[in-house]
Amino acid sequence: MKTTVGTDLLGALGPLSLAHPPGTFAPTPATFIALRAIAEHADLLRGQGLDWGSGIGCLAIAAARVPAVTHVLGLELVEANVAAAAENARANGVADRVAFVRADAYAPYEAAGREALERLAGRVGFLLANPPSSSPHGDGFEFRRVVMRGAGRWLVPGGVVFLSVSEQYGPERVRALETEAPGFRFDGVLASTDLVPFDMTRPDLAEDVATYAAAERRGGLPYLFRDPSAPDRRLTAIEALERHRTTGESPLSRWQSLRFTWQR
Repeated sequence: MKTTVGTDLLGALGPLSLAHPPGTFAPTPATFIALRAIAEHADLLRGQGLDWGSGIGCLAIAAARVPAVTHVLGLELVEANVAAAAENARANGVADRVAFVRADAYAPYEAAGREALERLAGRVGFLLANPPSSSPHGDGFEFRRVVMRGAGRWLVPGGVVFLSVSEQYGPERVRALETEAPGFRFDGVLASTDLVPFDMTRPDLAEDVATYAAAERRGGLPYLFRDPSAPDRRLTAIEALERHRTTGESPLSRWQSLRFTWQR
């Protein structure tokens, strides 16, 4: 399958055609808002970049279209995604400005990938990350903590992280990243949708809400959904899950990309 991302989203960066064969990552609403953040804040991107969890290359390829960007290295766990990303880079004319290596977080599997990443220590101007939800045994936020805890090693002072964090995670988890990843300052929302259904007909999103509700029951921080009938009313994950079970309605949230700046 292919997804085309037009100039209505990417503006001067131009359209992208992204192939995602069976078994590879398919772009999601979080992908599109991350792409919008890149297009609308291209002035923050320069020099060398990293794309953590690069999937089929969507964010890295878009960033490579920014004139001030010299190269982007994508780190991706799934081998089929790495192959698709390389092909997408060729198809979109940026194969000379991006590379993709198979990696578990910041740990490439092959020696060449480890060497390529190590050469970037302290030299990266920006890091892009649209992480998946983490395992159903956590609170769904752990991959974002992993991104931020490891990011500082690679960034130049003043370097930026564009991190996908949808609104339902709540402001407490976002602010806690400044403590959990010392040296970063949270600088607000780069791009956001309006309130939209957190579509629980999608099995992955339904599983996410069940994960969130379980975390709340264990005494974790509450989540921030909105009532579809009264958007000013907040719903916890437990309330959102119960409402869906009784009415079939999905809660509301916003897909967002946030900015963190490296201060060291």
